[in-house]
Amino acid sequence: MIFSDTLPGHTEPTDLTRYFEEVEHASLHLPQDHSQQLLTRAEARHLSQQMHFHPLMQQLGGLILDDVQTSNHHLYVSTGPLRGAVCWLSHDGASRIVYASLSDFLSAAIAARAEHQILEDRHPELSPLAEDQHALGHWILTMLEEADADVRVPALIPSLDLTDLALLRQLASHEDFYISEAIALEICRRPHKALAEIAQTCAQHPHPQAARAGGRARGMIRGLRG
Repeated sequence: MIFSDTLPGHTEPTDLTRYFEEVEHASLHLPQDHSQQLLTRAEARHLSQQMHFHPLMQQLGGLILDDVQTSNHHLYVSTGPLRGAVCWLSHDGASRIVYASLSDFLSAAIAARAEHQILEDRHPELSPLAEDQHALGHWILTMLEEADADVRVPALIPSLDLTDLALLRQLASHEDFYISEAIALEICRRPHKALAEIAQTCAQHPHPQAARAGGRARGMIRGLRG
């Protein structure tokens, strides 16, 4: 979904309306060398139409919020359990939710611009966790049979709280190594002894890339004290 006055029934959410008003009021859409620049409503819609081919844009009902000429973008999530959050759409496969809300994103963008930086260099280390973990888990399961599951699913895994072992077991053993690898990498960021079995499953994946990540996750867990 791309919000537009020309699409009947597609009403712009109030948080998005307020966001664009604040962007223009603070002149954050105006170019500034070597710093974060945000898009106006019209610019966001135009670029989002051009980027609509991307699986994550379709899955998340994405609306592009910025363009700093790096081939990477932040996008507003308009649908699903992560609705209202901001996703980092990365061309190198590291896409993930980075801000829980537009207000968090805007505050970070203002701080980055004040220091002549771009947000890409200031992302929080961990993604905010989805409030409804059950809904997110179910949503992920519906994507597993999609042809582009290797793009859609890994971007959502950092938003899991890693407590649903049945779900994690299914993802860790999935034939697509990108999905198994994403589980292992998230365990590396948040190691816990309860995840030892999941890390071992990743380490036993037939694809070496997933297996290596699983081995690192297993090592991180073994290194925990207590």
